[in-house]
Amino acid sequence: MELFSEEAKDMNELREKLKDRKDIPKDYKVAVIAYTFDKENNIIWQRRGPECRDERFKLEGIGGGVKETDLNFRSALNREIEEEVGKEAVIKIEKFITAFGEKIFDIRENKEKYWVMLLYKGILEVDKLQIMEPTKNLGYERYQIEEVKEEELSIAAQKLFKILKEKI
Repeated sequence: MELFSEEAKDMNELREKLKDRKDIPKDYKVAVIAYTFDKENNIIWQRRGPECRDERFKLEGIGGGVKETDLNFRSALNREIEEEVGKEAVIKIEKFITAFGEKIFDIRENKEKYWVMLLYKGILEVDKLQIMEPTKNLGYERYQIEEVKEEELSIAAQKLFKILKEKI
C-alpha cells in the first residue's frame, strides 16, 4: 500500500510519518530502491539471483535494505547502488517518488516481514554497470516502460512500478 509521497530524509522522519499508522507493525524493515533510467529512457532492472531472501529470479530495481549505520536514506541508497553496480557506474538520484508498505515472505528466515520501501527515480549517467553480487544479481535488463512484462517483476516491484507509471 502506498504510504506517503513526501520524502522522509532519515529514520527519525520516517518514524514520525508512520507513528499513527496502526496497520504497520513496529518491527518493519526499510529498503531504498532506485528505478533507474538510462539515456534512451529504458528502465534498468536487475534479475534477482538464487541467494536472495525473497522473490528469486524476478526483476527488481536497484537498491536494498537500510542499515543502522546509514546517516540518511539517500546515503543508504548511494551505498546500495555502489554495492550492487560497482564504483564505475554513476547513478544520480533525481527525486523521491513514494513510500510503499508490503509484507514479503523471507525464504531464508521462513517468515513474513513487513517492508517500508522508499522509491526514488535515478538517472544512469555513467553506464558501467557491474554485477558485484553474482549470487544475488544475475544481470541487468533494460526495457521501455511500455515493454515491461509485469509478471516478470517481484510482487513489490509490480506494485511500485504501477505507482511509477502514474507519477512519471
